[in-house]
Amino acid sequence: MKTQRRPPLDHISGMRALLSGWIVLGHYCSFPPQEGVFTLLLGRGYVAVQGFIILSGFITHYAYHDARYDAWPAVLRFYAKRFGAILGSYYLFYALTAAWRVCFDWDGVVAHADSMLLSLVLCQAWLTGVPGRVSVPGGDDNYPNVPAWTLSTLAFSWLLFPLLQSWLRAASGATRLGWLPPLLLCLLLVLAPVPLRLLLHGGMGWATYGCAYHWPPFRVPDFAFGMCVAEALVRTRWGEALGRRAPRLFGRLADAIVPLFLLLVGVAHWPGEDGSWPNRAWSRLNFEPIWLTAAAPLFGLFLFASSCGDGGAFAGALRHPALSSLGELGFQVYLSHYLIMWAFLKLETAAPSLDILAGANASAAPALPPPPPPPPPP
Repeated sequence: MKTQRRPPLDHISGMRALLSGWIVLGHYCSFPPQEGVFTLLLGRGYVAVQGFIILSGFITHYAYHDARYDAWPAVLRFYAKRFGAILGSYYLFYALTAAWRVCFDWDGVVAHADSMLLSLVLCQAWLTGVPGRVSVPGGDDNYPNVPAWTLSTLAFSWLLFPLLQSWLRAASGATRLGWLPPLLLCLLLVLAPVPLRLLLHGGMGWATYGCAYHWPPFRVPDFAFGMCVAEALVRTRWGEALGRRAPRLFGRLADAIVPLFLLLVGVAHWPGEDGSWPNRAWSRLNFEPIWLTAAAPLFGLFLFASSCGDGGAFAGALRHPALSSLGELGFQVYLSHYLIMWAFLKLETAAPSLDILAGANASAAPALPPPPPPPPPP
């Protein structure tokens, strides 16, 4: 059965560009750590990662909503399209970062050969679920290319997509609001685990944090939640139904979500041990890991509202050609930014040596003869 062509969602590429930029700037401002007005927002790049996963589920189900995966040829065609879109860039930057590691971090290559090998088959994120492994964000379980763990995590959800779509179609039934129970179930699976862990155990160690952040099975509900939002958009057609009476209703709702999101994610914080404002998101204790998943309702509501009617002013800004073009290269920017950062850091650490060498060469050079005296006046 052919997939029905649906109206394009032109603001999605711009949203992908903003999420990529958020993560990249957050990483760049961490080496060395910077302090400023946007420190808290940039330090919560894990919120943007959740947005990427939800967005992937949303756009994948929206694009393939009418497809049927009752036979293996259809499933394999989907895999070829989905993985084919990213594998070229993935392996290009795998090769470049592996070459960098071999040249400048050979001891790390030897120590983390398992991650190097698992990265070849997009399985490095599974290491976070191995007992005894401690996964620190940006740590050694993500060799050779640190940011590529996100694709490893998403790959599992992409593999499950045909099954998830069949489940969603069966669970939703034929009614217009049939999407609501699956959506609420997925939202519960997204929101509940982290707060329950924190309440029952009073905190979260790095091993548990890494598992909640990276481990592919844990992030499947985020992907499925994005699929449910797309199902709601396709089934309800509220944007079309209210188009004549309230064409800007959903756009205003989407615009209202943006400042609320910035207020919660960029301003609201958990106090540090001494009750003071923390310098970095990572320095906070207590309930900060809630933000691994807490923004899901805002992401889902924005995706739905901005895809109905005119989408609002913010969605209009996301449609700008500059943002759309950047969004089309979002994964490439994301996969390459650590390599670029390493190169600049290498140059920065090499600069003092170059200055010292230049000074040593200058001191070792033979002294020039003094200039001749000026001629006597006439």
